[in-house]
Amino acid sequence: MARRWWAPALAPLAGIVVLGNVAGCQPPSSPAAPAKSAAPSKVSAPAKESDLATVTLVPEAETRLGLALVRVERTPVPRTSTYGGDVIIPPGRLISVASPFSATIQAPAGAEVPHPGQAVQRGQPIFVLVPILSPESRATMAPLLIEAEGQVKQAREQLHIAKVNLDRAENLVRDRLGGSAALVDAKARYDLAQTNLKAAEDRREILGKVASDVDSGSITAQTIAAPAAGTLQNVHAAVGQKVASGALLFDVASLDPVWVRVPVYVGDLSRLATDKPASVGGLADTPGDERHLAGPVAAPPSGDPLAATVNVFYEVENKDGALRPGQRVGVTLPLKGDDQSLVVPRAALLRDIHGGAWVYEKVGDHSYARRRVLVDRVVGDLAALASGPKPGAQVVTAGAAELFGVEFGGGK
Repeated sequence: MARRWWAPALAPLAGIVVLGNVAGCQPPSSPAAPAKSAAPSKVSAPAKESDLATVTLVPEAETRLGLALVRVERTPVPRTSTYGGDVIIPPGRLISVASPFSATIQAPAGAEVPHPGQAVQRGQPIFVLVPILSPESRATMAPLLIEAEGQVKQAREQLHIAKVNLDRAENLVRDRLGGSAALVDAKARYDLAQTNLKAAEDRREILGKVASDVDSGSITAQTIAAPAAGTLQNVHAAVGQKVASGALLFDVASLDPVWVRVPVYVGDLSRLATDKPASVGGLADTPGDERHLAGPVAAPPSGDPLAATVNVFYEVENKDGALRPGQRVGVTLPLKGDDQSLVVPRAALLRDIHGGAWVYEKVGDHSYARRRVLVDRVVGDLAALASGPKPGAQVVTAGAAELFGVEFGGGK
């Protein structure tokens, strides 16, 4: 039999590799991995903020700057919260003066009638009343005298009660059984009772003079003066006007002291120490601005159900007249309890152009490092810190601003 030759038939299978008795396809070679690229940037030996800004002084410079040091302490600091309030006229401090009889109004001799908003002194003439001796006024004069006498007796009784309460408050303060706020309130009520008694006696005196004029048939003008020192709030009559008996003439408000009404959310009321003094200032005060000490006073309960607030009241001295009725103020109220905080004097704080707070800590002989602090609140002359140097560290108070200038080239 003839031999067959298979070589030409195997030519198309040149890519087949025989492994043992099994034939398969050879996989392509895998590509080489790309080389790892270098990082776009590299930070070597990163500096910490605590390692920056160390000022070293020679002894002569340290003496010349007059640096003073104080230790950082962790002590109990009163907690406070600030609310908005408004200034109001205390109850009974707005006195309305009415005409004691029918009369024609005239201006005081040689003067003009004061305008609303003007300060007046006690006894200053406001109006002059010329009685109208009509048959009706003659008939009503006797009842007016009886009414005036009753008002005087009532005012005397109120003055007696106010004096008893004032003496009791003074004794409690003297024996350390009561607070000064109650004494201030009792003194204010006593002064008000004295003013009311004086006004009632003046009215009785004027009516007595008019009654004597009625009997004699003559007419004598009567001067109506301000019953107390204060501000003329309203003028209800004008010169030349005829007024009936009991018609309002003007109102005088005594604005020293004044009250501050503070609406407080009902959920915060249990946290507030409403029996302790508060401080009153502007709405945008910064630490160090002048503030007024305010004592708590007892007032009829009031609130706003729609806003879920209740009102607390404080009394503030206002001798300079800086506080006016209706003025909005910021009131810092004390909270119950104290908390432990890092404390440094407020004089040790420095502010940079970004508002950051710093202190200078002594880190060695004649060496001072600037440390960042986070101020939680300022209480008086102390600053409570949320973070800062450890307790026991010494920070610069007097001379801190000079060190700041030395560091940035502003001082030597």
